[in-house]
Amino acid sequence: MSIPERPPYDSAPPPWAAGTETRTHELFPKLNEAQLNVLRSAGTEQRFSHGEWLWQVGNRGTPLYAVLEGAIDAVRRDVHGDTVVATFLPGQFTGETTTMAGRASLVSGRARGDLRAIAVPQERLRELMAVNPELGELLMQAFILRRMRMIAEHIGPVTLIGSRYAAETVRLRDFLTRNGTPHEYIDLEQAEDVEGLLEQFNVRPDETPIVLCNGRVLRNPTLEALGECLGTSNPVSEETLYDVAVIGAGPAGLGAAVYASSEGLKVIVLEQLAPGGQAGTSSRIENYLGFPTGISGQALAGRAWGQAQKFGTEFAIPREVKTVSSAATELRVALSSNETVRARTVVIASGVVYRQPGIPGIERFIGGHVHFSASYLESLLCRGEEVAVLGGGNSAGQAAVYLSGHARHVYILVRAAGLADSMSRYLIHRIEKTPNITLLTHTELTALEGEATLERARWRNSVTGEESERPVHHVFVFIGAVPCTDYLDATIARDAHGFIKTGAALSEAERVRYKGAGDAQPRSLETSWPKVFAIGDVRSGSLKRVASAVGDGAAVVALLHEALQS
Repeated sequence: MSIPERPPYDSAPPPWAAGTETRTHELFPKLNEAQLNVLRSAGTEQRFSHGEWLWQVGNRGTPLYAVLEGAIDAVRRDVHGDTVVATFLPGQFTGETTTMAGRASLVSGRARGDLRAIAVPQERLRELMAVNPELGELLMQAFILRRMRMIAEHIGPVTLIGSRYAAETVRLRDFLTRNGTPHEYIDLEQAEDVEGLLEQFNVRPDETPIVLCNGRVLRNPTLEALGECLGTSNPVSEETLYDVAVIGAGPAGLGAAVYASSEGLKVIVLEQLAPGGQAGTSSRIENYLGFPTGISGQALAGRAWGQAQKFGTEFAIPREVKTVSSAATELRVALSSNETVRARTVVIASGVVYRQPGIPGIERFIGGHVHFSASYLESLLCRGEEVAVLGGGNSAGQAAVYLSGHARHVYILVRAAGLADSMSRYLIHRIEKTPNITLLTHTELTALEGEATLERARWRNSVTGEESERPVHHVFVFIGAVPCTDYLDATIARDAHGFIKTGAALSEAERVRYKGAGDAQPRSLETSWPKVFAIGDVRSGSLKRVASAVGDGAAVVALLHEALQS
């Protein structure tokens, strides 16, 4: 028995990672002498003998190497053994997005021939990219395309083995996929000789899913344990006092990080799952300025993530925030990892989550069969099956249209008489023209049935009383959202729905704590706590759109400067 050479299930690359095979000149550009001299000014020349390892999988802070003589092999080291996945020749340079961020390397580097190369450390690399935009653009484009290629071709030290019907497997796949981590996936529902496969790793069926990560076997790991093994973020230092701690890496949080870091502030972003927030799960955003053909939420989030790292933003993923407190002249953010972030200001951008329908027994299907997003991963789970989408807003419409390209049939269930009052016209038109989408008005879901997996869904028409049953195996829920604010102190003022009030929305009574700091009034995006701001969907009165969330992220930076100077 051996590990399959390629995953037996859904090995096609995600849409946002496809197409790099024809862009070799951008993947492996050759630097001219002037560009090499710029790198020389930021690094040091080093020599290595044939076969010598420059770095290993899992190493953090690996420099960029520009080859002068000889060559460097990028080597994939995983359960299949050592495989050369790329060779860098004279004039070419190593690295991908982990190089810029200082995170753990996903491949190893080995000298081919007698090697002479320029080594540029991470800190100097970011400085160089900031002051030399043409070279910075060339490097950044190569880094992004290389990561896309790694995702498309499963180049990395990670293999996930589990059943696609298990919520735990979906949870881990979602984390790996949304964080852009290249990995192989082996579906136990389709793999041959499952017992023999698990026996290789001394794993019982009830211990699945497992993740093979950097030579370790992780049995149904927490996201924190998986993130630690992957090296997705550096440990948080309590010795560091940040100018800004951003809670949440959705469009608002990423926007704040990009603008604040680009203006020289020291920023850390704390995110529980992955960059992008709810927008990151969108299959296609078509009304965002500057993208006339649309862009997936994953691609938009990935670009913003890379952009923030380029300016020096630090990311801690996955990190769950437990509390925010005030201590003397600083604020403190306590994390579930028992780490504490010290910051002079805090930006709350933790967004919202969709409500669960009140259906008895729905909890046992959440994750494996009941979903609150409709992204690439979910489309793989429901190929050729019937699915139901609950909700009549834009998120529900985008999900239905996207899923119709993968599922056999999509049912949209809405309690209202139609979609005109809650959904954009272009989405309504697409739904009307898509033959395998059925809109069911005045309809609500009443039951989900099945043993180990979801087998049937039942719904009822509130006008006629008629009940229907269909062999639906996946349900997608978009029925309104609640803010993610459970971790916040009760004295941070909220509206009747739990969204955080800021600026002029605060009543005189709610400004009592703020006035304790002096006679100043809360700034427009500032909460009832001084130097704590709220932006994006979590803010009371926000428009709940990607563009407005990014706008909040940009606008808050001027207010942060004011707060830091006060």
